[in-house]
Amino acid sequence: MGLVTEYPAGFIVFCLLLGVAYAFILYFRDLRKGLTPLTHRIMLVLRFLSVSLIAFLLLGPLIRQSRRHVEKPIVIIGVDNSASMIQTADSDYYRNEFPGSVKSLEEALQKKCEVKLYSFGDKLATGFNAGYKGLKTDISAFFNEVNSRFSNRNVAALVLATDGIYNDGTDPFYAARRIPFPIYTVALGDSLLKKDILIRKVIVNSTAYKGDKFPVEALVEMNKCPGVTAKLTLMQGSRNIDSREIRATSDRSVQKVMFNLDAAKSGLVKYSLHLGELEGERNLQNNTVSFVVEVLDTRQRIALVYDAPHPDVAAIQQGLEGSMHFEIDQLRLNNLPETFDKYDLIILNQLPSVTSVEGLEALFSSKASLLFIIGSQTDINSLNRLNAGLSINTSQNSFAESQPVVSGDFPLFTLDRKDMAAFGEFPPLQCPFGTYQFSPLSDVLCYQKIGNVTTKIPMIMFTKTADKKVGFITGENIWRWRISAYVQQSSHESFDLVIDKIAQYLSVREDKSFFRIHLDNRISENDPVEIDAEVFNASYELINDPDVNITITDSENKTYPFIFSRTARAYYLNAGLFPIGEYTYRATVRVGSEVYQKTGKFFVERVNIESSDLVANHNLLFRIATAHDGEMTGKQNMGALADKILQRDDTKPVSVHSRKLSDLIGNPWLFAAILLLLSAEWIIRKREGI
Repeated sequence: MGLVTEYPAGFIVFCLLLGVAYAFILYFRDLRKGLTPLTHRIMLVLRFLSVSLIAFLLLGPLIRQSRRHVEKPIVIIGVDNSASMIQTADSDYYRNEFPGSVKSLEEALQKKCEVKLYSFGDKLATGFNAGYKGLKTDISAFFNEVNSRFSNRNVAALVLATDGIYNDGTDPFYAARRIPFPIYTVALGDSLLKKDILIRKVIVNSTAYKGDKFPVEALVEMNKCPGVTAKLTLMQGSRNIDSREIRATSDRSVQKVMFNLDAAKSGLVKYSLHLGELEGERNLQNNTVSFVVEVLDTRQRIALVYDAPHPDVAAIQQGLEGSMHFEIDQLRLNNLPETFDKYDLIILNQLPSVTSVEGLEALFSSKASLLFIIGSQTDINSLNRLNAGLSINTSQNSFAESQPVVSGDFPLFTLDRKDMAAFGEFPPLQCPFGTYQFSPLSDVLCYQKIGNVTTKIPMIMFTKTADKKVGFITGENIWRWRISAYVQQSSHESFDLVIDKIAQYLSVREDKSFFRIHLDNRISENDPVEIDAEVFNASYELINDPDVNITITDSENKTYPFIFSRTARAYYLNAGLFPIGEYTYRATVRVGSEVYQKTGKFFVERVNIESSDLVANHNLLFRIATAHDGEMTGKQNMGALADKILQRDDTKPVSVHSRKLSDLIGNPWLFAAILLLLSAEWIIRKREGI
C-alpha cells in the first residue's frame, strides 16, 4: 500500500509549511492572552494538522493497494435445452434422468473447481431447468458468450452436452476456434436415421397480385422408407386445394414438388402443406408447414415516355419486366394519353427534349412520381424551368464521361455488396458537364467520377417536391450497364435489381393519413408482438399527446386491449407473446374532435425448425473436442468426465495479483479525522473564551 499523486513530492513539504504558517499566524497573538503553554501548543498542533491534511487533499492523492487472491479453476457446463432433445425415442431419459446426471457432474467438479452451468437453445440462460422449450438451437452464440464472459479467466475446461444439431447462427466448429481452453463434448440424441417423412423447406413469394398465379415449391425428404408412397396436400384453412403423390426412390430421397396457386382474393392468405402419416413414423410435427402470402390488389403502373427510340428505353423496359411489382406501358411523345392519373411512376427518357417541349402539361401536373433520364437530347433549360429539384448550368452540348461511385450513406434502400461492386465496373455515362444545384436534403445514390476525381456531382439522385417524389439519372447509355452486368456475372441481375429498387421507391405513394400503424403481418411464436404508431396533426407534425388504444382479437373472438406507450415523438407497444393463430386488430386515437381508426390482421406462426431434423450430429462434437484438446463421451459415461478434468495438469488454482488505485478524498476515516481535529480545536477555543 502507498500514496501516489500527480504532483512532485516537494508539494507535500509545501502543504506542511502551509500548515505551520497558518497555525503560527493564527495563534501568535493568542499567546499573550493568558493561555497556558500546554493549551497553546495543543491548539497550534491541531490547526497545523487540519490545515496540512486539507492542503494535501487538494493534490488529489490516490491510495495504491496490492492484493493477492487465489482463483479456483473454472469449469463451464453448457447443456442443450432445445425442443429437439425430447422429440426422440429416449425423451423420457432426458426429462427424468439426464437432469440428475448434470447435477452429479456439477457436484463432483465443485470439490476443486468453480462450476458455471448454462443452458442454451434460442436463448442463453443461467442454470438448467430441463424445460426443453428452445424453438431453435444456436451453439455458436453459446461459444461467443463464453469467450466474452471468461476471457483471461482461469478456465480449466468447457463441457458441452448436446445432440450437435444446430439450426441458427454460424457453424459451431468455427465459432469454437476462439475458445482457448479444452472442450469436452457429451454426445446426446440419436445419430441413426429413422423412418420419417418431412417437409424440409417451402419456397414461395411473400407477396402476389390479385388475379395472378404464383408458384409454391416444397422440398420433401423421405428417410428409411424406399418404395413407399406419401400424399402431399396443399390446403387453405380446411379446404383442399391440390395434392401430389410422392414415392421414395431410396433410403434418403429428396424431391421438389411444385404447386400453382390462384391469387383470387386480396389480403393476407394462410396456406398449409400436409404430408400423410406413415406407419411406424414417430416424428409427425415436421409433416405440416404453414405459410402466409399477402395478395395485393394491383401492381404499380409505370409509364415509360420517350421522344425517339433509344437503347436506354429498351434496357429499362427489360430491367423492369422481370419484376412482379410493375405493369409497364411504353408511350411515344406523339401519342400520349389525356391523363396520367392511373400511373404511379412516369419515366421520362431525355424529356423535355430539344425537339419537343410541348404537350407535357398533363404529364407534369399528374400526381405520379417522375424519373428523369438526362442525355444529349434533353433540353436542359426547359428542365431547369420545371423546378423539379435539380438545376444544371452547362454549355451547349458539353458532356463528360463519368463513372458511378456508390454513396456510402444512402438511406432510401439497400444494395447487396455484389451489386455495389458491380457499379465500380460499370462503363461511364455521358453526363452534362457543368454546375449542378440541388437541395441538401436530396439523397444521392451515385456520384460522378470524372477521370480519377470523385466529385460531389450526382449521377443518380432522389428528391421531393411539394406533392411527389422525383428521381434523376444524369447520364445516357445506361444500356451499357446492363451489358456490363451480364459480362461480370453472366446475368443481368445486378442491373435489373437496381432499376427495380429505384422504381419501387419512386412508385410507392406516401401515406398521407393522420394515423399510421406499423406491424409485421407474420410473427414467429417465440417473438413478441411489437407495434409502432404515429399520429399527425393538421400540419402533418408528429404529436404524441392523445392516448392510442388498440384491441387485438383472436379467432375465438377473445379480445386483448392495450394502450400504447409514448416515445420521443411517436408510440410503441410490446404486447408480449401470443399463441399461434390468426389475429385482427383495431387501433383508435382521438385528435381534437376527430377520431382516427386503423384495422388490420396478423398471424403468429409456429416455429417447426427443431422438429425438421432429429438426427444427432456426433461427428461435429467429435471434431470440436479433438480440435480443443478434449474428448467426446456418451451420456452413459458423463460421470467420468469430472475425474478426467480434475486429473489434468492444468486444472489447478492460480494466484492473482491485482493493483487498485482509490481516491483518498473519498476515505471516510480521513474525513472523520479532519472533522475531529477541527472540532477539538473549536471546543478548546470556546472554553478559553477565544
